[in-house]
Amino acid sequence: MWFEVFVLVRFPISAFCLLGCAMLAGPFVGLMVLAFLVFVSIRLVQFREGAFGLAVWLFLLELVGGVAVMAGENYFGFREFDSRTFALLAGFVGLVWTLPNALVLYSQRAKFAEPETNKPGL
Repeated sequence: MWFEVFVLVRFPISAFCLLGCAMLAGPFVGLMVLAFLVFVSIRLVQFREGAFGLAVWLFLLELVGGVAVMAGENYFGFREFDSRTFALLAGFVGLVWTLPNALVLYSQRAKFAEPETNKPGL
């Protein structure tokens, strides 16, 4: 029960991070990544096989989009965007958003595995 609430609570922030992908690639890509967010969220709530791998891709898209949103809006007052700025923003988004979400998902990894079937030996 708590995992379903977790998936729903993280939805608005994920959508905000994914809008950074729309800033980079255009509105059509933005709609596609939001559709991907909905698809992965449904698969996660239903504990479907393959949802774990899709969530990893979603976290990577959120990381890229979150960095794009923060760099595009100049949240920290940086005057220039260089490799150190990118590393700082990626570390910030990774530590504050992506890593905690990945740890919660990793703690639930057993629910995404197929149950083993007992096959008689030959």
